[in-house]
Amino acid sequence: MKIRILESGSGLLDGKPFPSVGEEVELPAGLAVSLINDQRAEATAETAAETRETAASATPEKRGPGRQRKAA
Repeated sequence: MKIRILESGSGLLDGKPFPSVGEEVELPAGLAVSLINDQRAEATAETAAETRETAASATPEKRGPGRQRKAA
């Protein structure tokens, strides 16, 4: 997935030095969605629709209320 970096960082990103602000990079979908959710990156125009689909499917399902407690 192609994203644009919005915030500077340090260290490595996908085994390469962290890109500079404004740079567009191709990353695996999971890593790209993580950076987008943290507001450290944004999807490029060509992958914006794909990102919305991936982000929606990446959110965990809510679990039900579970069993009721035993009466004391």
